[in-house]
This record gives sequence, structure tokens and C-alpha cells, in this order.
Amino acid sequence: MLLAILVSMFLRKMHRGRLNRAFIQLGVILILSCVFDILRALPYTGTALELSVLFRFVMGYIFIFLRAVQLPALIRIYAIMSGSWSRMKSDPKLAIPYFGPFAAYLALCYSNFFTQRIFSFVLSDDAVYYVRGDLMTVYDYFGFYFMIFSLVQLFVIRKRLSVEKFLSMLLVYPVNVTAILIQDVYPELMTAMFGASLSMLILAFFVFRPDESIDLETGLSSFIPFDNDVENIILSKRNAIIVFAKISNDSEIRSLTDIRIYRKILRLVGDALVKERYKGLLASTDLYYLRSGLYAMMVQGRFDRNLVIKQMEKLNRRYEDGFSEDGFDLQVEMCLCAVDIPADISNKEDLLKFSERVQNLIEPGKPVVYSELSFDREFALLNSIDSIIEDAIRHERFEMYYQPIYSLREKKYNCAEALIRLNSEEFGSVPPDVFIPAAEKTGRIVNIGDFVIKDVCRFLSEHSPKELGVDYIEVNLSIIQCMQVDMAEKIKRYMKEYKIEPDWINFEITETAADGAYERVLETMNEMSSQGVRFSLDDYGSGYSNLHRVMSFPYKVIKLDKTLTDEASDPSKRRILGEAINLIKSMGAHIVVEGVESKEVSDWFEAQGCDFIQGFYYARPMSEADYVEFMGNIKS
Repeated sequence: MLLAILVSMFLRKMHRGRLNRAFIQLGVILILSCVFDILRALPYTGTALELSVLFRFVMGYIFIFLRAVQLPALIRIYAIMSGSWSRMKSDPKLAIPYFGPFAAYLALCYSNFFTQRIFSFVLSDDAVYYVRGDLMTVYDYFGFYFMIFSLVQLFVIRKRLSVEKFLSMLLVYPVNVTAILIQDVYPELMTAMFGASLSMLILAFFVFRPDESIDLETGLSSFIPFDNDVENIILSKRNAIIVFAKISNDSEIRSLTDIRIYRKILRLVGDALVKERYKGLLASTDLYYLRSGLYAMMVQGRFDRNLVIKQMEKLNRRYEDGFSEDGFDLQVEMCLCAVDIPADISNKEDLLKFSERVQNLIEPGKPVVYSELSFDREFALLNSIDSIIEDAIRHERFEMYYQPIYSLREKKYNCAEALIRLNSEEFGSVPPDVFIPAAEKTGRIVNIGDFVIKDVCRFLSEHSPKELGVDYIEVNLSIIQCMQVDMAEKIKRYMKEYKIEPDWINFEITETAADGAYERVLETMNEMSSQGVRFSLDDYGSGYSNLHRVMSFPYKVIKLDKTLTDEASDPSKRRILGEAINLIKSMGAHIVVEGVESKEVSDWFEAQGCDFIQGFYYARPMSEADYVEFMGNIKS
């Protein structure tokens, strides 16, 4: 049973991370304890009895040593989970109650070799008998002490555990006590080790679960153990260095490859971290994959700060070499930054916020330490973005802008895209590419999305499409909005409140959003389509969906992402872009080209048969009042 658990952990790559390693060490101790317990009790027929006595004694001697370290090993696991293990090794107030009795426990075991006062085997009447010595009671008292010690540790960390985990860990104690009592009454049953094995099984299934602790794409520890480890470091007031490594061109790699190749690249980047960890002494080092091309390397214990910086430089050189996979030669651009805990950042919330902004604050290919960063307006803005969004929602600091879209066939502006803007009292205008991703991570995008839909409905109730001279207004929906069960009903309610016709608004959904929640998004779109609402695919070309999958959604219009638009300026790439346009048109969808900034590019897309152009060449985003005036001037 124990061996199966350990093999399973290695197969599921659960051998990485300090906590998992401590759990595996406990498992190895228990397996060896079982083996030597069996060896000391097996009948040895046909063997010289004197030799049998000696062999049994050696096996039993090893067994009592292994048995003595089982509970201290469990205590170490609990101490790692609570973040107090490093303090237990250095703080006398914690070290003495643990290491003092532990040393005495081992010394007692060692004394049995000379005194045989814990146990012995004696030869009598042509048979070998196991004899408990007078110090066996003291040996048991030590075991009882460490059981109470570990139970106290469990209650220390109970607030950091789910109810399921806490009860599972608590169940270990009655299981072991019952097993030990049974073996005391019936020594031949050997139930004590069975109880220990059952305890490991309970911990493996309910506490050390791979779906929580391991990222399957990279094999590294996931965000959940990272979050727990950071909290433990800060609460225990230990020193650590965390190196964040972010693939800055993560989205480009996704767009150039399919999901299979992308995942292989993620693993190769993680493997480079693993290899560098073992080059040079980096004290205790744990590796994590957090999300979207963001890795973390946590260095604890006695470490050389300069050595950590050198490791960053080596990593950067490795990443600059790029990776080759299945015919793809990919250049990986990495942003690397080392953060000293607690000297640079002293609380978990600020550290996690910083990890989300690494790509925006650090130039790829130039490893830095946190103290070298320039704390300018951009840095302050990124670090405060969550509170800025909260303030904007509370005090209605959002404003809608409209960018006209030109119809190449009708030779007029027949629609516009609604674009949200945020105006902060402290920072002024905040770019959408800063506050939108931040709002998506915190879930505040739902509040922002509701504001956008309601305000556009309000605008259209005051200025109908007929009055403006357009067919409809385009409104963006985020993936989180699309995943809301009541999204269709909510939009229907807003339209009814402002007396808006369903075809006055065309909702845009990004390619990556649709691909990330296929079933839920498709269900929402079909429900809304049945009410007369229309949809466009936004930013086509920014993800890795294929067009046939895209067209399984009820899209009437597909918008080419600006990254594809920019390729029209390169004659060598126009042929492939033209084929993509022809494929889209063959599937019956209209095409909007985003980000057009010159007449040459506009003329080329018009020649390819594209339907609409959106970009600075025709019109910039403008406030509601300016848009109404702009459309009025065109009509007159």
C-alpha cells in the first residue's frame, strides 16, 4: 500500500516541493519500518537458533530506530505547512521541545544495543522469544510525547486547512492509537504498521492531492502551494528570495503554435528552471508555475544573494538561446526579477499584485532585483490598479467612447465600437490594456461589463441608430460575462428597460474567450441569438483556435486582430493573410479589419474584399458628445 502511494506520487510528479519531499520521506520511513518489522518476526526454520537470535535482534534494533523517527517526521510536515520549520531549527524556544526529546529518544534506542533494556530476543527450549525490557515503557512515553506534540501542531495550522483536510489529518490519531493497542494485546497481529500505512493512505487521498499542488502542463508546483508557502514565510518572519520569470511574448507564442506545442514550450521553460536550481548551492529552492507563462523560484534558508542573481543571469542566457520543438524555432523573451522577502515586500497581497505586473515593469532580457526598479508613475499605477478599479466602480469614474467603423461597400460609417475609459483622480486616464486584465483577474469585469451594456443602452435610447445614421453599436463581452448563467436574461432586461431593439447592439467576443469556455459561451450565444441579438468575433488571430471551430459559434462578423493587420505592410506575408481572408469569406462571415492606420493598408484590404475598416486612418475613438457631433456633420 505504501509503495503504491509513493510510486503514484512519482508518476504524478509530486516529488517536487519541500512539503511533498517531506511526505515522501515519511513514506520511505514507514516502508522500511514495515520491512524490518516483518523481518524481525518471520519464522526461521532450518537456521541455527543462535544466528536467528542475532538476526532478529539486528532487525528489531533498526525497527525501533525507524519507529522513533516516524512521529518527528510527521511533526516536520506540520511545521512546514505552518511555516515554522525554519524557526524550529533556529529558535531555542521551539527547537528544545522538539530536538531535545528527539535526541533523547534516539539515544535511548542506541542504548538498547548495549543494555537490551528496551527489548531483546532470548533462546529458550529450542525457540526464540521476544522480550520487552523495563525501558520499553519509557520508549512508549517518548512516542506518546511526540504524538501529543504533533497533535498540538495540527491545531496550530487548523485555520489554514479546509474542514476536509483537518478532519482527515485528525483521523490519523485514532487510527494509529487503535492499531497500537490491538498489537499490544495481540503482538502477533502486527497492526501498528498497518495503522501507519492506512494513515499515509488517508493523507495521500485527502491532504496531498496532485490536482491542487501540481501544474500538469509543467510538472511544477502550482499557484495553491505557492500562495500557502508565501503566507507561511511572511507569518513566520523568515527571509527568502523569490525570482519571478515571466514569458513576455507568451501570447505571441500561443498565436504561432497549437496548444500541444505551446504546452511543450511551457515545460521546456520550466525544465530550464529545474536544471539551474541544481547548479550551485541555492539553499532550499522550490519551483512553481503560477499562470499564463509566469514562473516563480523560491529560495529559503542560508543563501547567497549574489549567487541567486548569477543564477538569474544564467537562466536569461539559456532563454535567449530559444527552443526548438516539432519544427518550430521559438525565441522566448523572459522578464526576470528577484524580490527579497521581507526587505522588498512584506505582505502576500502586495507580492501577488507585483507578480501580475512583472511583464509591464521589466524589460525582457534584462534580469533585475526589485530594489533596482524605478518607482515611477507606471509602477505606482500598476501596483494600485485594483484599488483604482474599486474607486472607479464606487464613484462612477468610467466613460464610454465610440470609434466609428467604415463600410467599404456602402462608403459610409455604418456602425461604431463602444470603448470604455477610466479616469482616476490620482493618475488621470488609465489605459484599457491595464485595467481590463486586472478587472478580469479580480472578477470586477462583471461590474464594468454591466456598466458598459447599460450605458450603451442608455445612449441608444437617447440617440437611436436611425438618428445617428448607423445600423448598430458594437459592445465587448468578456469571458467571465459569457460564463454567467443569467447573462442572456440580464441583457434582455437592460434592453427592455431602455426600450432598445435587439439588433441595435452587436456583441463582440474575443477568440481566446470563446475557446476557453466553449460549451458555456456557445449556450449563452445561442440563447441570445434566439432573441435577435447578433455577435462578432473580436481579435481573430490573437489565439490558437482554428476557423472551423470558431464558425461553430453564431458569428455574423469576424474582426481581424491588429497583429494580422500589421502583416499587410509586409509583402512577403500578404499571400498567407489573403488566404485566411478568403477562407473566412467562404464561410459566409463579414470581415472587419482593426488597427488600420494608412491608406495603403486600407486599399489592400479593400482589394481583398473585406467589408469594414476600423482604425485611426478613418476615425479615432471619441467621447459620446463628439461622436454624436461627428455623425451629425457627416449626415449634413
